[in-house]
Amino acid sequence: MPDSNLQFPSSTHPTDPIHFHWQSLLERKTNPAIDAELVEVLQQCIAIPSLSGHEKPIVELLARRANEWGMQVDVFETDESRLMWHPVLAQRHLPLAGRPTAVILLKGDAPGPTLMFNAHSDVVSAGDESQWRHAPWSGVVDGGLIYGRGACDTKGPLVAALGAMLKIKHCAGNRFRGTVGLEIIPGEEDCVDLGTLTSVDRGYSADAAIILEPTEGLPRCASRSGLRFEITVSGRAVHGTVKWLGSDAIAGLRQVLAILEDLEREFSRCDRDDLYADYPVLRPITVDHVVGGQWQGMVCDRAKCSGYFELCPGDDMEQWGNRLASELKSRFVLPQDIKPELEIKWVERYQGFSTPVGSTLCQAAEMVIKYASAAGRWEKWRGFNSGCEGGLRFGLHRTETLVWGPGSLAQAHRVDEYASIREVLECSNLMAAGVVAYLNGEREV
Repeated sequence: MPDSNLQFPSSTHPTDPIHFHWQSLLERKTNPAIDAELVEVLQQCIAIPSLSGHEKPIVELLARRANEWGMQVDVFETDESRLMWHPVLAQRHLPLAGRPTAVILLKGDAPGPTLMFNAHSDVVSAGDESQWRHAPWSGVVDGGLIYGRGACDTKGPLVAALGAMLKIKHCAGNRFRGTVGLEIIPGEEDCVDLGTLTSVDRGYSADAAIILEPTEGLPRCASRSGLRFEITVSGRAVHGTVKWLGSDAIAGLRQVLAILEDLEREFSRCDRDDLYADYPVLRPITVDHVVGGQWQGMVCDRAKCSGYFELCPGDDMEQWGNRLASELKSRFVLPQDIKPELEIKWVERYQGFSTPVGSTLCQAAEMVIKYASAAGRWEKWRGFNSGCEGGLRFGLHRTETLVWGPGSLAQAHRVDEYASIREVLECSNLMAAGVVAYLNGEREV
């Protein structure tokens, strides 16, 4: 488990007057042509229903646009047999065949660190599309907002980062140190970390990473660990008129759901984490799927629920998983002679991270935020209130990592998902300045 007290060394690269200064990216007037192109690209991305397993068209679109802008592009698919060395491959996931990864690079004119943006190309289902005021794959603009599945999570943040690279190229050319890249990975909504692993396996490394997720436009220095559970209640089916002779799995599942609600409240009152102190629920337990029953007129013999148990980055996942399972089993009591059986499986796990706020990346980002108009919204460092792709590189290489992007989790995974165009473009400017500040080794003094 990463040490939350780990201290990263400060950059040893002094600023150089011949190199482009990050403030110029904020002080220059907005380029209307670039901004219009970014909005167009975002609309094109939203128009592609890139559900998990169907990411190829959007990856090809973005790779083509980056190539047109003169950036170095590498698009590749990964043979799963190459990834056997990492435990994430053994987790529940869709096959990687036909699901490419793209890595887009922009290199400066002098040696220096590498900063890698990271965005997932997949989205969750739109559900019942008749419930949407604007069609989920329309990308329609209404009142300064762009609507559609993925607008906020995470196509808006993705386009903001691509725009940051384009603005650096347009304003600075290659007058900066090091390399800025963007890896567009498959499958985060299906299995966290597997997509980033494809880039790591390809040989891409980074000194710093910015994970593109909706964070209200402000950088976050940590993300959650998480466990996905499947809880199965097995009973005995009988005719409904003699239900007392059977064992009702649905009744058992109702009790499971009630116990999980109690555990969420209890687990959120202990072992506080300052980075998550402002969130009403410290350790969310979210059931997102329930199924049970086969035939009418009979007591259900099998019911199941699935969901996520999300933790703080410093939590020991095995200990907390064992604690939830032990408490659930001990409290599972039904007043009947033939009781249903309970089975708990953990089918996915992802490690969070916590980057020290004194690290070079955090200091560069905070400096830019305080300089910009966003300073009025800046209070302190917080953690991102979800899991994301940041834990894998942090765990393997101790990569300085932030989560950053326009939009809010309150807009994600919902009907009429949207992103503010103004926020996407403003965040793009901030991230461009933050990247240049980091690569040139600048920090608050």
